[in-house]
Amino acid sequence: MKPVLFKERCAAQPEICPSMKVCAPGALAYVEDEDEPLGGRMEIDYSLCTECGLCIDACCGKAFNIDQVS
Repeated sequence: MKPVLFKERCAAQPEICPSMKVCAPGALAYVEDEDEPLGGRMEIDYSLCTECGLCIDACCGKAFNIDQVS
């Protein structure tokens, strides 16, 4: 089951993001984007994601959910 990121719940601060720190394959990345309110956003690279769920457990903002359709 794939993690789904809700950007409206995400603070998008890569230097403090606990989910990025626990993602062993590096599937969670920060993308700079001037159109975003905080100057960037987090994205999941599903080609790298192992669907382990560690990012979901680590997220302090509860910005992840499980895609139950996968």
